[in-house]
Amino acid sequence: MHTFEQLMSPVWGSEIIYDEFLTMVKTNGIAEAPLLFLPKEVLSVTSADKTITYEEGKDWEIQGDIFRLSKESRIFSFEENDLIFEENRPDECFPTIDGKYSLFCEGHFFHDRQICITYKKSEGSLGFVPGFSGALLRKTLETLRHGEKLKMVLYGDSIAAGANSSGTTLTTPFLPTWGNLFAENLERHYGTKVEFVNTAVGGKDSYWGVENAQKRVGDYAPDLAVIAFGMNDRDRGDVFAENIKKIMERIRRVSKDTEFILCATTVPNKHLEGFYRYQNEYFAALRKLQQEGTAIADFYGMQKCLQNRKRFIDMTGNNVNHPNDFLIRCHAQLLSAMLIENIQEIE
Repeated sequence: MHTFEQLMSPVWGSEIIYDEFLTMVKTNGIAEAPLLFLPKEVLSVTSADKTITYEEGKDWEIQGDIFRLSKESRIFSFEENDLIFEENRPDECFPTIDGKYSLFCEGHFFHDRQICITYKKSEGSLGFVPGFSGALLRKTLETLRHGEKLKMVLYGDSIAAGANSSGTTLTTPFLPTWGNLFAENLERHYGTKVEFVNTAVGGKDSYWGVENAQKRVGDYAPDLAVIAFGMNDRDRGDVFAENIKKIMERIRRVSKDTEFILCATTVPNKHLEGFYRYQNEYFAALRKLQQEGTAIADFYGMQKCLQNRKRFIDMTGNNVNHPNDFLIRCHAQLLSAMLIENIQEIE
C-alpha cells in the first residue's frame, strides 16, 4: 500500500506515477491499454482493491507505453460486447448516441475489475499544470499559514459526494472522497485543523444548488466553500455560471467573508445519449466570475488532458460520469495545488 503522500503526489509533476488505473478490454482477442507516460521501470501491478499482485511475463507485459495482458493472465478483461450491446438491459445500461446500449453499474463493480500500475516514467509532460491560487484566496491562505482552523464546505452533486470511491462503496483500499483528501492534505501541509463538511447530494444540478445554498453552505459560515455542480446541468455555459453566481450571492448574504473555489465538472461518457451537453463551456463561463475571493478549479481541462493519453474507461467508477479512485485522487491533487505552493513529488 502506498502512503498518503505518495497517493497525493501530483500526476502532472511526479517522476513516479502511483496507482494509475486500467480497465482491460479485449479487442480481437487482445487486451491492452495505453499508459499516461512511457514507463522507465514498473514498480508494481496490483488489483485495484490491492489484494492481488500480478507478475510480469505471467500476467502482463509492456511494449512502449502499452500495457498488455499475457495469454494466461489472471487479470480480468472485458469483452467488447460486455460494454456495448444491442439489447436494452433495464437498470444495467444507458442508450448510446448510435442506438446501442452501454453497460452501467454503480457500487464497486468496475473497481473490482480494474487494476493499478505504479511506475517510474520516462520524460514526458501531461500538458496540464494547475496554478497556485493564493493571490485570489488570500483569506483562506492566511488562515492556513497562521495555523488557525479552516472551516470548509463542499457543495455539489454525486461526484462531489464521492460516488464510486472505494471508501464510499466500502471496499478496499477505502479511498476517501476527493473533498476529504483535499482537506487532509491541507491539514498535513500546514499543520492545522480543517473542519470539513460535505453537503453534496447525488443527482442535483445548479438550480437545486441555488435553492439550497443558504441551508447547505451559508448557515455553516465557512471560510472556504467549494462549489461543484455541472454534471447534471444541461444549460449553456452562461446560464450555468449565472446559477453559480446566485449560489455565491445567497451564501454571502449570511456569510459575507466566505471565499470560493468554483469547479468546472469533469467529462462524462461521450458515447451516451443525454449526458454530454455543454460541460465544455463551463470553465470559460466560470472564469468570468473569478476575482479576489473566488478561484476556478478546471477539472474538465484536467480530464481532457488525461484523456489525450488514457481512455475514459480507465478513469470511471460507473462507466457513465463518476470518477474512480485514480481520477478522484487527481481531483484532490488539483485542489491541493491551488492552495499549496510548489507541491513537490513524494517518492
